Amino acid sequence: MKAAPETSEVLTAPYELSNASWRGDLGGALGDLGTLLPFLVGFIVVTGVHPTSILLAFGLSMIVVGWRFGIPFPVQPMKAVGAAALASAVVSGQNMPAVLALAALITGVFWLIAAWSGLAHWLSRYVSRDVTHGVVLGLGIALIIAGLRRIEGDAVLGAASVVLALILLGRGGWLTMPALMAVGWSVGAWRQPDLLQTLADTPWALHLPEPQWPAFNQSGVWFAAISLAAAQIPLTFGNAILGIVAETRRLFPAVAVDESRAARGTGLMNLLAGGLGAPPMCFGAGGMAAQVACGARTGRAPIFLGSVLLLAGLYASGQLTALLSLLPAGTLGAMLFVAGFSLTIGTAGSARDKEARAVLLTTAAVSVWNAGVGVIVGVVLEAGLRSKVMRI
Repeated sequence: MKAAPETSEVLTAPYELSNASWRGDLGGALGDLGTLLPFLVGFIVVTGVHPTSILLAFGLSMIVVGWRFGIPFPVQPMKAVGAAALASAVVSGQNMPAVLALAALITGVFWLIAAWSGLAHWLSRYVSRDVTHGVVLGLGIALIIAGLRRIEGDAVLGAASVVLALILLGRGGWLTMPALMAVGWSVGAWRQPDLLQTLADTPWALHLPEPQWPAFNQSGVWFAAISLAAAQIPLTFGNAILGIVAETRRLFPAVAVDESRAARGTGLMNLLAGGLGAPPMCFGAGGMAAQVACGARTGRAPIFLGSVLLLAGLYASGQLTALLSLLPAGTLGAMLFVAGFSLTIGTAGSARDKEARAVLLTTAAVSVWNAGVGVIVGVVLEAGLRSKVMRI
């Protein structure tokens, strides 16, 4: 019998697509849910985004991205936009579904211009491997911290879930997320039996998205452009452009992905999201690392998850919302922890010398707060060290 691979091998080895299994892709499809689910629930419940609109946008994007890239290329909510929108939902006085759709359209136009003008590729030429690895490391640490914060309020379940996840990751990983979700739903059903009744009472019917064009207005345009879309640009460049390209080259070196292609994909799927009335979306290095750690090796993984979201959006958006709400904070925290752990383990020891380690770790430290600012700090520090203006 073949011995189980070591955890580090599972998470860091370059992968041959021919070695992929349906079982691994199916298990890995759930690997990024720790990031996706809290924002899905928040957008639907807090900001009033129509469930069908957001589920269709994510589902269609995942299917197309999985087909076009052929690897576990994750589609995630834009975190800065999501955080700002959830914080502003009650106090802004804006029609938040319309503002979020506007932010998606503005974001889509910006990243298409960045791709077709060559701006994304030009900027990436000034960012070294140590800086990109620092961004990835910082994002991983940020995910671990976010996971631990959720686990704080549900410590027993969260700690048990993390231990279970680490045990399963070292044995191939494909059972990790199904096991965590099964445990989480069991505990959630025990804690919130009323949600089970809501789930049972929700009718099954065909639902259509709700485009937000009629609700667009001038004040909403300014709020979407300045408070949401512009605030996300540096983070998107660090995580969804540089980070995802670096992870792809590390895990799938045979796949041709560059910054312009990542920017173009970001632009196109945000035009789709805005047209359907959904909030902005992006790619994410943490999502790829989590999916791969849980067994995913090909584009079937995002296609699996995208198909579920697409069908749920059309026929069972209410049921899915209730089902997602059943997952306890401890389970979601463990999922985020797994994503962060998977992301950090492949980059933490990659620096070659003292100066390189300084650039990597400084970039990582700042990227825990903001990946875009982390890129700028890393580039400036590296230039200062090379020119001998700075010394360590």
